[in-house]
Amino acid sequence: MNEVKMPRLGVTMKTGTVSSWIVEEGEYIEKGDYLFELETEKSTVEIEAMTSGVLRKVIVPEGEEVPVNTVIAIIADEDEVIDFTPYFETIPSDVAEVQSAATVEAVVEKPEVTLVVSGGKVAPKARQLAKQLGVALEVVIGTGKDGLITEKDVQNAVSQNSFIKVKETISLNNVKKSMSENMLNSWRNIPQFTQIVSVNMEHVLKTKKELEGVSINDLIVKTVANVVQKNLIVNSSLEDNNIVVYEDINISVAVNSEHGLVVPVIKNADKKLITEISKEIKGLSEKAQNNQLTLDEFAHGTITVSNLGSLGIETGTPIINIPQSTIIFAGSIQK
Repeated sequence: MNEVKMPRLGVTMKTGTVSSWIVEEGEYIEKGDYLFELETEKSTVEIEAMTSGVLRKVIVPEGEEVPVNTVIAIIADEDEVIDFTPYFETIPSDVAEVQSAATVEAVVEKPEVTLVVSGGKVAPKARQLAKQLGVALEVVIGTGKDGLITEKDVQNAVSQNSFIKVKETISLNNVKKSMSENMLNSWRNIPQFTQIVSVNMEHVLKTKKELEGVSINDLIVKTVANVVQKNLIVNSSLEDNNIVVYEDINISVAVNSEHGLVVPVIKNADKKLITEISKEIKGLSEKAQNNQLTLDEFAHGTITVSNLGSLGIETGTPIINIPQSTIIFAGSIQK
């Protein structure tokens, strides 16, 4: 048999989430075929099987976050006798609790049982939601198969016992969790102040017309890169009471996608032509929308540009992208 472990995709990665199993339990998979989708703080990546065989047991279900190197599944021969019990003793207790019944089924061929609370079956995500909302599962009536308590049942219980009706509860994915944590850490740990200056954009608009396919945002990124060359102190971070000034000018570009706010990096932007920057930003934005950005495309940013002008936002208070010292915010053009 072969153990499938949660891979480490970067030196800073500590945990990962199986967003979906591409191969179902009991199916045969060839080495090199995609086995599951891994969701990190930055993106979702398809992970290949390192060996051929039958996916005998899924140990970590979809949506569960576990440390790197945790055994998440077993690939083996179809008729190989395996005791899966030890694997559920080493994974986090909440995952093991939900999966323990599946282990019993594999060993002694008993029907699968979901986590039981006061005689009722509870879906894992419903249990997590009930904990977040402070709902006692003992009083929730399950409407799922065989009385299974679902997320919708928990939401209905909240609505029935509250003066405020809840339309839906949206769980944060890893990208949005990371965004939330980083913004909170930045606001708490970095003294933030905002300075605003108005700029005549007449020449910028003229230049945009002359350069086919180039956007206002592309021009702002290139302009910031050029100006930073003459003011490198803003291209820095504070480390152990030392200001570290970077020679490379790598501009993090804030991109909002349906998965959350991400900041891929245009490396050495000062050395690139505006057309090169434009092409690169388009490519990174498309990858962000498809949740396909790699860890390297997030790495080594030294200063951030956030442009909300296209949304009609005139001005705002941006939050610094840790561990950088400066973020440039651009609002809409006004006559």
